Amino acid sequence: MHRLVVLLAIFLNVCYCAKILIYCPSISQSHVLLCGKYADVLHNDGHDTVLFIPSYIPSLDTFDGAKQAKVWRLKNISNFFETLGETWQDWLENTNDVGFFGRMNMEYIWWIPMCKTMVDMLPRMKHITDYNFDLAIIKDVDYCDIAIVRSLGIRKYALLSSEPLMDKIVWDLGIHNPPSYVPSIEENALDDRMSFWQRLTNSYKRFQSIVLHYIVNKWIVEIFREKVDPNFPSTIDLMRNCSIVLVNTNEMFDLPRPISPKVVYIGSLGHGNGSVDSKIDEIFNKGALGSVYISFGTVAPFDYLPIRIKRSILTAVQGLPDYHFIIKIPTTDTTTAQLFQNVTNVDLLHWVPQNDVLKHPNLRLFVTHGGMNSVLEGATGGVPMLVMPVFTDQFRNGKNVERRGNGLMIRREDIEETTFLSKMKLLLDKEQYVKVAKRIAKMITTRPFIGEERVTKWINFTIRYDLHEIYDLTANTMFNIQYFLVDIILFFCIFILGTHILIKIIAQGYN
Repeated sequence: MHRLVVLLAIFLNVCYCAKILIYCPSISQSHVLLCGKYADVLHNDGHDTVLFIPSYIPSLDTFDGAKQAKVWRLKNISNFFETLGETWQDWLENTNDVGFFGRMNMEYIWWIPMCKTMVDMLPRMKHITDYNFDLAIIKDVDYCDIAIVRSLGIRKYALLSSEPLMDKIVWDLGIHNPPSYVPSIEENALDDRMSFWQRLTNSYKRFQSIVLHYIVNKWIVEIFREKVDPNFPSTIDLMRNCSIVLVNTNEMFDLPRPISPKVVYIGSLGHGNGSVDSKIDEIFNKGALGSVYISFGTVAPFDYLPIRIKRSILTAVQGLPDYHFIIKIPTTDTTTAQLFQNVTNVDLLHWVPQNDVLKHPNLRLFVTHGGMNSVLEGATGGVPMLVMPVFTDQFRNGKNVERRGNGLMIRREDIEETTFLSKMKLLLDKEQYVKVAKRIAKMITTRPFIGEERVTKWINFTIRYDLHEIYDLTANTMFNIQYFLVDIILFFCIFILGTHILIKIIAQGYN
């Protein structure tokens, strides 16, 4: 009887095993790492999971992201995307808000050329079509990816949002998105409490985001109708047909907002256990009052920062001698070591197990660029954060840290020599930031259903059923006149006005 139960369990597991493709261009190391975590979670759940990485940045070709799942790569595409990174330093100095035309220019010179290149690469991806995947999971950054997956013959797909829900996704899914208290995503340092001028700014950013979305959709569709199929559907329609949207944020930390049944908050996967090797442990145990960890991510690393920002950080390190600072720098960085060569309370490291060190008992502060992965890991680790946003959703994430009370945000244009020192002292001296950070971490780690469980249960459910029609909101196909009840309001206005005129006419008749 026992053997029969075991055999039945094995049989059921085989039955529910599906072929899952995670389509993840290497636009940054953090994006590949996020995709890799999802691939491993689904692999460990018994699925035949493939992480497919089109090589947008050739220097990441040795970084798999996944530890257990299969990894397929499409190399020798183009190094165009990587060469654009050389402009980051000037951009970090001079730009906080890309603006409508700047973002449209980025789409046209960055994403559209890569989209054309990927369409030309479709014959090299025939093995994906032949593999007969049951489901694809697609990143949300570039809608060209959805069109590529469609061209490969995969009809059922889920979206993976690496940041809070983007305006274009919310628009396409017909989700209520009031600009009065839901901040737009791109370069927008606002939370859910806005003044009149902030609501005006937020409304403008929301409007320009949707207008740009339609322009980019037109460009992408033109490419596919020219090269793939003259009747190729709109990417907006493809987005509306997705089964679910997995969001890389946590409702215990993110700002509350309207969502739809298609939206599933996941949060960070693989929280880590705080265990580090002896060398890292020794470094983080330095400092009489604790340690401070500084990392600005992989897209705009420390050596890309303008010299005035580096000097402000140097002033903070020198002004807090009882704390030991750990600064993550890339292997190509040759200038930061010179800047800190006479400073004794700092270590410059090329690699740090961030998820684990953020739970180190001697860590007192995390200085970050505000990427969603880093902010979630900091929140889960229960450590106060100082956020200096660089681009896109990082401004909103930084403002959210302030809103929740577990840290502060500084803007690049406001940074002077003592800015980092004053902000760090405030965060290190006030116990309230630690208390709030610990409370948020407790809520995140004890909420019902951990991230891994949400991923596996929802993906399994998606594989078995066609959810996109069940969860579709009628709003995503309504005209604005219908959605905002303009016709109803107009009807009542005409009715009231007509009634008023009729009463006046009747009254005049009696006179």
